[in-house]
Amino acid sequence: MKSRPSSVLPYLLALSCFVSACQSEVPSTNNGLLAVPSAAPTSPATAQSPRPIASVQPSTAPTAKPTVTPSAQPTARPAATPTPQATARPSTAPSATPTPAASPTTAASADTEVIISQNYNTVTVLAGLHFDQDRAAAEAIAQRHNLTIERYNASIKTVVYNTQGQDVPTLLAALSQEPALEFVEADQVASQKPEDEKEVSANFTTQSLLNDTYFDQQYTLQAMNVPAAWEITRGEGVVVAVIDTGVDLDHDDLENRVVPGYDAFSQEEGDDAGDVSSLNYVVSSYKHGSHVAGVIAAEANNNEGIAGVAPEAKIMPIKIFADFSDIIKSLWEPEEDANYTVISILADGIVWAADHGADVINMSLAVTEESATLDRAVKYALSKNISVIVAAGNERHVGNTRNHLAAIEGVVGVGATDANNDITFFSNAGDYVSVTAPGLDIISSVPSFLGFKSYVKMSGTSMAAPAVAGVAALLKARYGAQATPAFIKQRLESTATDEGDPGRDDFYGFGIVNARAALDG
Repeated sequence: MKSRPSSVLPYLLALSCFVSACQSEVPSTNNGLLAVPSAAPTSPATAQSPRPIASVQPSTAPTAKPTVTPSAQPTARPAATPTPQATARPSTAPSATPTPAASPTTAASADTEVIISQNYNTVTVLAGLHFDQDRAAAEAIAQRHNLTIERYNASIKTVVYNTQGQDVPTLLAALSQEPALEFVEADQVASQKPEDEKEVSANFTTQSLLNDTYFDQQYTLQAMNVPAAWEITRGEGVVVAVIDTGVDLDHDDLENRVVPGYDAFSQEEGDDAGDVSSLNYVVSSYKHGSHVAGVIAAEANNNEGIAGVAPEAKIMPIKIFADFSDIIKSLWEPEEDANYTVISILADGIVWAADHGADVINMSLAVTEESATLDRAVKYALSKNISVIVAAGNERHVGNTRNHLAAIEGVVGVGATDANNDITFFSNAGDYVSVTAPGLDIISSVPSFLGFKSYVKMSGTSMAAPAVAGVAALLKARYGAQATPAFIKQRLESTATDEGDPGRDDFYGFGIVNARAALDG
């Protein structure tokens, strides 16, 4: 194993892996979704270097989710993906969603929950203090166990410890004896990924409602009855946090739609903090966040590209990936177009968004094992009246791995449909699917080299989730303080256009979101 000169390098590897999964979710389509790996279960690694991360298949938000294997090198990405099945609407009740393998848990203390995920980074561990404790308690624990603090989040009382090379399972067992801690857990890997890109052709229709170049190719807007909703509001005054790979702040359709953001990897904030890597056009995964942002709030009627679902809302870019330039400087040679991050960084991004004015949070990514830290972060956002929208995942055709992030109570989990309103072959099914939205061949904005090919089509629940986040923004603009997360979730579900089996089902949830019906009240 190579030694690591600083505690930040492990994140570079994990985050780089996170990015590429987001880029190749579903075969021969552009599946977008961030996800957490879920390869074959293995016992926790005991090596004192970052646990290797497996590549992912189509998945979330922003996406694939393989689990790590104990080998010294990252597991190779599967060579082929299953042939897509027919997209005909399912007529029978879905088979039971496979129950995810239980995360190995050590009950070293009756009072402290201990979670060892199957896929984790060995350099950091997470701990949640009891809410009557503070940083001083976290520092005392660090001193007793020969640890250093990498992050402390006062809003949710969580701490990220650097292991200083100690074995993770052994360390977690020792930390479980600390009475100040409510839980301790390994720093689980999370990932995202869409599928191969598709080029788009210019639109020559002249009778469009808007003058955006590709407006007539945006079937999402018609399927969700969005133009009718614009008669009421276009989302003015609402801020949607996009927790993803960063956003191209100079894109013609996005430059007027962004507010200052946050780079959760480097912990920098400000006007440029959420900008995507300057080398974004080299690694396709870095296009994911800009694509998601465009679906939500691309500027309308500006003779450019597309129109967002909430074209007058603002985007808050929350970057949870290392810059490509940082990745190539690391001592590791990461897998090309990788797409992983760790949950400590993801949780940090959620809390930052909640503390800095976000009204809606979109996460096109997936987490395949439970995390007390993420649960605490998401519930913190919900408690501040911020709606949380999460992609359901893109793995129904390869195991239907449960996305625990989308299943947190109060979250809106989003599945994906096609232009015929049929559920896509990759869209995860389960009791956590709230609603669906178009997610196949979705055209949107991406970073580009010298302005060439600045719009592409991607597929995945990663593209469906931001469409719903856009409608959530419309609801926020329409109903103001009344639009709590519970209110928005109920409006989206109760006014959705029922598809599939009558009533709620595990494929469509309550149906395809109907923006105008949701706003009509």
